[in-house]
Amino acid sequence: MKPFSLLILTSLCASMAACSPQDAASGPDSVDRMARSEVEAIVKDYLISNPEVLSEAIRALSAHEQNKMVDSLSADVRDPSLGPKDAPITIIEFFDYNCGYCHAAYPWLFRHLDDKAGDVRVIFKELPILAESSLIASRGALAAQRQGKYRDMHLALMRSKDLSEAGVEATARSVGLDMKRFASDFTDPKVMEHIADVARQSEEAGIRGTPGFFINGEFINGFDEPTLERMIRDARAKS
Repeated sequence: MKPFSLLILTSLCASMAACSPQDAASGPDSVDRMARSEVEAIVKDYLISNPEVLSEAIRALSAHEQNKMVDSLSADVRDPSLGPKDAPITIIEFFDYNCGYCHAAYPWLFRHLDDKAGDVRVIFKELPILAESSLIASRGALAAQRQGKYRDMHLALMRSKDLSEAGVEATARSVGLDMKRFASDFTDPKVMEHIADVARQSEEAGIRGTPGFFINGEFINGFDEPTLERMIRDARAKS
């Protein structure tokens, strides 16, 4: 059998699913006269002879679903972010303040954020999964965000040796927060709702530990600096 193109196969399948009696007069005679079983046999024969077509379709579907998921992660306006909103490179980081690898990663992250190119935006996903003090730190960071001090608080918490409630309060005071407002925001149920939503997002994204990065939609688990640098270079080349 002469191989059919994917376009022809798609047209055949579409005609089976979408044709109505009103379309019969204008539809291609060759398709109108073909029984469903004949079309299915043609499609089956083509896919057996050209299995790479099915593989390509599966990869395209997977990429489409991945892009939808990453778009959803980027769309949560509650998340702290630094860098230009229209930056061509977007890094999404899921992290925990008690995570040693997150501590190793943050200088690398801020080096790219502060690069004079100005082409990187970072979206921070607070994922306190390692200890109760992680949750305290995340609540403190999100409370600081409401005063426009997320960057200062985030960096101070990454460097802090004390993530107890008293320690986080001391850190908040050290970065110049209004402590009355901080206390109110720290206990706001909406902060806990936000953190719980990030935990659900991490589950949906298949993240099982910290840090987890998405760079323009491409995922990498853990802090592998050479690979992350390559991903940044590739993203810059594409942009």
